[in-house]
Amino acid sequence: MSDVKFKEIKLQKGQFMFLTRICENPGINQVDLSNLLKVDKTTTTKAIQKLVEADYIDRKRDDVDKRMWRLYPSKRALDIYSFIIDEENKYIQICFCNLDEREKKLAYKLAKKMRENVESVWEKSKNF
Repeated sequence: MSDVKFKEIKLQKGQFMFLTRICENPGINQVDLSNLLKVDKTTTTKAIQKLVEADYIDRKRDDVDKRMWRLYPSKRALDIYSFIIDEENKYIQICFCNLDEREKKLAYKLAKKMRENVESVWEKSKNF
């Protein structure tokens, strides 16, 4: 549903995840962004290239390590950040609609456990 809504602001499939993390972590590098999102470096590189072309992020060389690029949100990205977060929060509210407090706590506990499972496998897969 997000991808359909975000077409209005010219974001392609899944790009909002990269954009929001860059807005929340200005100056992050691509490796750390990949690790944060649990995606491979190639996926991150492709998403970053498209976001740069769309004027949503700026890439700047690291002051110390000239091989590394730092990622910063552009003014355009900062202008739409709250719209993206509001849309995501709307979908979260829809997911929790008609759940009582016990069910909400259980959903949170299960989602946290699933995230931990994914992180565990991700960390192992990076070491190959």
